[in-house]
Parts: sequence; C-alpha cells; structure tokens
Amino acid sequence: MPDWAKPDPTETRADADENVGSSLESDRPERGRQPIIIPVSRKSKQPQSVEELRAAMARIEATPPPPAPTKKERREAREARKVARESGAPEELTDDQWHEKARGILLRQLTASDKTAKQLKDKLIEKECPEDIAEEVIERYAEINLVDDERFAKSWTVARARSKGLARGAIKHELRSKGIDDELVAEALEQIDDEAEEQRARELVRVKLRPESMGVDRDRALRRLVGMLGRKGYNGSMAFKVAREEWNDRFGA
Repeated sequence: MPDWAKPDPTETRADADENVGSSLESDRPERGRQPIIIPVSRKSKQPQSVEELRAAMARIEATPPPPAPTKKERREAREARKVARESGAPEELTDDQWHEKARGILLRQLTASDKTAKQLKDKLIEKECPEDIAEEVIERYAEINLVDDERFAKSWTVARARSKGLARGAIKHELRSKGIDDELVAEALEQIDDEAEEQRARELVRVKLRPESMGVDRDRALRRLVGMLGRKGYNGSMAFKVAREEWNDRFGA
C-alpha cells in the first residue's frame, strides 16, 4: 500500500476513542433523571471498560442512605428550638410562613372568644409576627366578618352590664382599653339608659342588704354600698341615693 493511502495514526486513535465513548453511552442504564456526576480524583484509577463502569455504578447504588435521626437526636433538636425561642431570638420565617402562622394564631384566638382588632394585633406582635403582616391578616379577617369591633363593643356592653352589673363608666373604660374607638364606644353604650342603669344598681344593693347585720350600723353599711357601686362605675350621687333608699326600705328610716 502506498504511503499516501495509509491511515494517519492520530486519526486512528481519535476514531477509537469516539467508538469507546459511544459504546459507553449505549450501555448506560436508563434512569429517567439527570445523571449523577461523581467527582473523581485525578490520582484515582479511571474505569477502563464498560464492565468496570457498571460495577462502579452498582457500588454507588448499593450505598445505603444516611440513617434517620434517633429519638435522642430529635429530642435534642426540639430542646435546641425551645432554647432559641426562650432566648428571644426572632423566628426566621418567610413572609408566606408568617402569613400562615398568623392565620392559625387568629383562628385559635377567635375560637376561644370574640376579640377586637387591637387584641389580635397585640397577640401577633407578642408572637413576633411582623407588624405589616399582622395588619394585613387582620384586615382580611375583618373583610369576612370574623373581626368586627362594632359587634364586639355592643355584645361586650350588654354582657358586662348583665353579668357584672357594670355601669356605663366602667364599660367605657374597658372598651377603650381593648382598642375600640370613642365613636363605637358611644354607640354601644346607647343600649343602656339612665333608668336601666339605676335599676341594675338597686338590684346589686338589694343583694348586699340581705344579711341582717347590714342593718346594725347604717353609716357603715352605706359606705360599703356606695364603695361597691363606685367600683362598678356608678357615679357618686346615684350610688348614695340608691344605697340610702334601699337601706331605708330594708331596715326602716
């Protein structure tokens, strides 16, 4: 064969390498996912055949997964989270996670009893929820009538007047402390008029005057009755008038 017809040695080696590469590609098992790339040290021995490559892949697949954490490790992790919370470090959550957590807190609060917007916001801030997220979640709950300060003020006024015998002054102070604005407070207190308030005061005094001992010392009894009504928010003139008249009706002038 003339020299010009002989194949170039470098081309022969390149063709051989290409054939080996294509052979490896055809023999590689299908996985339906991205191939796992295993870094190999330059000093380590490279697989020289398809069989060696398959054996290496089999060893990788046979490697057991990392063991699940033990009960002790899980307990230690819980204790570490508890220590972090008690240390006062803010909880690292994304905005979406904070929204979800805030919604859960509000649902638990409202399930227990009705709350004002201020009470709910205070609870979320106490749990270190960002203020803007707290306001956003509360506003959303108000849109679907789960939070309603007007409804709360009216129901609170009726309940406190009936169950505790509170006068409008005491109820007004409570509503303000819960974040109800003055306009809603005034509207809620319209449910109680002067006549109803005085009648409730007389009922409270009559209960206190049941023991015969309350008729022994008139002045002392009146001081106790006026003090009791004052603590419930009744003004001084009404309290003294009711106490005096009810004592006279019970024990005589």
